[in-house]
Amino acid sequence: MQSGRDTLSGRAAAWVSALDLDDVPDAVLHAARRCMVDLIGVTLAGAGVAPCDRIAAHARDTHAPGRCTVFGHTGGLAPTGAALANGAAGHVLDFDDTSYTGIMHGSTVVFPAALAAVEHAQGDGRSLTEAFIAGVELTYAIAMLCNTGHYFKGWWSTATFGIFGAAAAAARGLGLDAGQTQAALAIAGIQASGLKAAFGTDAKPYMAGRAAASGVEAALLAARGMSGPAGVLEDSRGFLALLNDGNQETGELDNLGRIWRLADPGILFKQFPVCSAAHAATELVTTLVGNHAIRAADVREVVCEVTPTVAISLVHDRPATPQEAQFSLPFAVGAILAHGRLDIDSLKPDVLADPALRREMAKVVMVRDDTLHADNAPEGARVTIHLHNGKVVSDYLGIPSGMPANPMSDPDLRRKFMRCCEAGGLTQATADALHAQLDRIESVAAPLANALAGAAPQRVDA
Repeated sequence: MQSGRDTLSGRAAAWVSALDLDDVPDAVLHAARRCMVDLIGVTLAGAGVAPCDRIAAHARDTHAPGRCTVFGHTGGLAPTGAALANGAAGHVLDFDDTSYTGIMHGSTVVFPAALAAVEHAQGDGRSLTEAFIAGVELTYAIAMLCNTGHYFKGWWSTATFGIFGAAAAAARGLGLDAGQTQAALAIAGIQASGLKAAFGTDAKPYMAGRAAASGVEAALLAARGMSGPAGVLEDSRGFLALLNDGNQETGELDNLGRIWRLADPGILFKQFPVCSAAHAATELVTTLVGNHAIRAADVREVVCEVTPTVAISLVHDRPATPQEAQFSLPFAVGAILAHGRLDIDSLKPDVLADPALRREMAKVVMVRDDTLHADNAPEGARVTIHLHNGKVVSDYLGIPSGMPANPMSDPDLRRKFMRCCEAGGLTQATADALHAQLDRIESVAAPLANALAGAAPQRVDA
């Protein structure tokens, strides 16, 4: 049996445990701060949304009270319970950030694990920032060990890769050494799972929370001296052999600290609370309707020609639930036509059932066009709107707003944060104060629970 630093997990653990914020480039720190601010806002907005209300109740029933924040609720939980609830709440709206490294949502699994561990250890903002960066960069490094076939085969990389990052973040937040961190990665890796069959169901946000909680638990067990298979990644019975058809780009781990995936290729911040595959077409319809003063009644048909990635992801033509709507191009485009917007309120069941929305959804046709695929625009779309008067308007968009090549500005990201806080029940004054704290989170010396106290006033738990 392999042991120590000669294994992939050992090399990864050595980097995670040695990371110092002073060695992190300014651009990477800025990107990490943006990820944390965005995710906290999105988590606040999602905390009371089904099924996260049920997941939080389950976490309270099955985990001891503790000092770890559960967003949207008063009273803390032990770290695994907090990570479970917060991980689910961060992803339920599908409004959290995305990376094309691994085709995944890295922050929604890693940040809840980092926060739970740091709060449990009574750490500070610097500890949280280091834990988050270590965890998310390792997540993306694990993704680079694999190929995109992992995702397209049906594995949900957010969970399968994210559990490693959650374990790394929790280990760093707890102050574990390299050997203990390696054990945490091993214990987490044997649990790696996540099936895309869950898309459009309550189980999808649960998977994010489960990966975060499992990563935290792995680190806590490692802290108590538990071990796991050192070769969890490269063993013939390990992760890469079973979940990646044996393909291994092992040199990618050597890029940790050299290539920072938070900055290269960067992070997509969402302007709409739906799968990123719907963003190009949705933004394009918004632009075309605005530029040509098109009303819903004017539209006969909307044809959306999309890349293979989009077609594979958006599988619900006539969604019956908010979860299905997040993977429906007719819903996303129909919301723009019927209501002039696609936001958090658009996912409410009564809005989804609106006859006007259903009428516009019926006008939307999605057509797969493999020639549209481009490496720098895997989720692009060409939209053609046919009007009743015979007029046709059309355009193509490969890189929608929010993508790394067309980034969301800091002011726009702040506006998104404030909207999410409002949806989560925070007053503007509380949201302003929270944002001011988070905008310099690495410098906050007080325990994180104090800095985030305003983020959990809405629901009092017995």
